[in-house]
Amino acid sequence: MTAIACDLAIVGGGLAGGLIALTARRARPERRIVLIEAAPSLGGSRLRVFADGGLRAEDKALLAPLVSYGWRGHGVAFPRFERSLPIPLYAIRPDRFDAALRAALPADDILTGRRAAAMGSAGVRLEDGTEIIAQGVVDARGAGDLSRLDLYWRKSVGYELSLEAPHGLSRAMLIERDPLQPDNLRYRTVLPIEPDRLFVEDVRYEAKADLDPADQARQIAERAARSGWRLRGSADGQAGIAPVALGGSFAAYWGSSGHGVAKVGLRAALFHPVSGDTLGDALATARMIAEAPDWSGASLHTMLHAHAAACWAERDYYRRFAGRMLDRSAAAALRPPLEALYASDPALIGRFHAMTMRLTDRLALGLGERPRPWRAMVQS
Repeated sequence: MTAIACDLAIVGGGLAGGLIALTARRARPERRIVLIEAAPSLGGSRLRVFADGGLRAEDKALLAPLVSYGWRGHGVAFPRFERSLPIPLYAIRPDRFDAALRAALPADDILTGRRAAAMGSAGVRLEDGTEIIAQGVVDARGAGDLSRLDLYWRKSVGYELSLEAPHGLSRAMLIERDPLQPDNLRYRTVLPIEPDRLFVEDVRYEAKADLDPADQARQIAERAARSGWRLRGSADGQAGIAPVALGGSFAAYWGSSGHGVAKVGLRAALFHPVSGDTLGDALATARMIAEAPDWSGASLHTMLHAHAAACWAERDYYRRFAGRMLDRSAAAALRPPLEALYASDPALIGRFHAMTMRLTDRLALGLGERPRPWRAMVQS
């Protein structure tokens, strides 16, 4: 039996686990950090697009080497209005994330293609029998039992298209609603990468978790045909499903993937209730762990459980916004919630995505619901 001793074992080499490894390695180079991932590569399998809305300076510095593409601003287009926003967009390719992690950590400390069979607060046993003996363990493997939460689903299918001729696009479009498409819960993201290359993603919010990649790919093909884009060779595709939280029991969800082991990312219900995005939370937990003086399993579990529970409690407003956005009667209103958000001040939009909205932001945006007690407005 092979045994590996380390200060911190991270199980899961996606966004949350990878950022912990990078941040902790930078802050504590003298400590040994072992990163374990079941897949053959790190960083997941999807292009990750994010807006620079409220990122800290240290977070920008951490992400800068990971960024593959960037746009100075972006546009949104709805049937009733269109605007440009001075908020930069960035995208991280998984292969670049993988390369950055392999450059930062010693090769012996990255275990890809290795699946955890069991874990506790101070150790991990892999399926091949390898024992990881750690001061502390962090579980970053993805979602627990999502049936414990009340969810909708954000489904996305995207393709990176290489074209025979220039596409002629001058700006990135984060949201592009088709005027002929009556469903307010569907849109496309269109990102020009090079004059003859772009990324197009079909996004839809639905009640069921099943994905229909063929239909979403067909929507992209129709968009390309309408624009006269002719493909050069095959297209690289990706698909993903992210949870959109309306409610549920945090305690039941946390317990569904075991007790006593520190958790981050989707495993800890740390995601934006409206978009399903995990980047902001992944950055926050990476900082917390890197700065923690005690990496013992018990200490990490106590710290991260308290953090995740507090985040869930504080995000009631965003869950209510998601519920309102997904309400068909609200979606058919003159100014549906998503359109109202993107018609707002750019700084407010940034705070919405960073989940740092002020009371005045919430009053300005509104939910079109009956009056709530002042204390509830202040605390939500």
